[in-house]
Order: sequence, then C-alpha cells, then structure tokens
Amino acid sequence: MSGTAIGVAVALIGLSLVVRGYATIRAIISLFGGLIGFAVGVYAVSRFTDTPLLQTQTAWIGGAIGAAVFGLLAFFVYKFAMIGGLAAIGYTLGVSALVAAHVDNRWASLAAGIVGAVVLGVIAYRFDLPGLVLVILTTLVGASLVTLGTMLTMGKVALLTFSQASLTAVVADGWGWYALYLGLVALGLVSQWRYLKVRSSVRTKWGR
Repeated sequence: MSGTAIGVAVALIGLSLVVRGYATIRAIISLFGGLIGFAVGVYAVSRFTDTPLLQTQTAWIGGAIGAAVFGLLAFFVYKFAMIGGLAAIGYTLGVSALVAAHVDNRWASLAAGIVGAVVLGVIAYRFDLPGLVLVILTTLVGASLVTLGTMLTMGKVALLTFSQASLTAVVADGWGWYALYLGLVALGLVSQWRYLKVRSSVRTKWGR
C-alpha cells in the first residue's frame, strides 16, 4: 500500500471523527483502535526482524493482525476502548500541539504525547465521560488526522521517512495547514452541535 493510499485512509478516519464522532462512537473508536493496532503491529515486526517499516510482507501481516486485535477489543470491551482510545487521542493531541508550535524535538514530542495519553487514560478509567467531552475530543483529533492524511496524500511528507522534524517543517512552511485544521474543527463543532449539550455518559451511549 502506498503512502497516498494510507494518507487517504487516515484522512477518512479523521473526517469520520470530525463529523460523526459522538453519534458513531463505537464504530469510530474501533476504527481508531484498528489504526493504532496496525501501527503497533508494524512497529513490533520491524523491531523484531530489524527491517524498515512496511518493507516486508511480514510487516503488513503483523499490521493486519494488530489492527484486527485492537479493533475487535475496542468494539466489544468498553473499558479497553475508553482507556486505549482516549489514551491514543491524548497522545495525538499532545504531539499535535508541539507540531503546531513548530517544536521538532522528538523527545519533547514523545513526552507531550505520553502526558496527554496518561491524563486522558486516567480520566477515562476513573470517570464516565459526558458526551460533551467526547464531541470536543473527537473533533480535535479528527482534524489532526485529516491534516496528516492530506499531507501524506499530497506527498508533503513521505511515509518511509516520516518524522517529527519533517512534519513540523511542513506545518511551518505555510498558514494553510492551520487554516485547514481550524476549518475542520469548526466543521466538526457545527456538524455535532446537537450533541454538545449531551450529559449522559459515554458508557450509556455504548450500551445502546
């Protein structure tokens, strides 16, 4: 699969989060979990076989297995979905914040991502999140994924040489990426406005 195809897939998942994040939370979190599982599977195969990412058939198989396992767990197990999904969202938001600030230090990015993951993971574990929180979170992370997917699709960042520094350089190159992100956030809030006053817990939504 080419970087363009992966970029389109990432952008579509992000767009679904933006416009239908709360309404289809179970399916969306499952897709997001599958995406994270794919990345984990590919990375694990790369480390164990000492080969570049996505350069062998084994890597793709590992990614497919990871996607299936994480996706199914996210769909059927509420706690796993909330802790894993919200931790992944927290990590994405933490890294995105540093990219927006033009910080290309990978250790700072990793630290920000981990802090975001831990904070949202703990919140998801301790509390039943109200719908309002989930609308905002899915909109923000969806906008980040669409922006990243667009970069991959347009060839602004290369999949095989993808890094924090290359991503930050593209964002710093022009204001258009900020406009795209903010426009997607506005689109998400408008699309999901009817859910912004939802106070029932996500667990209740999951049960339906």
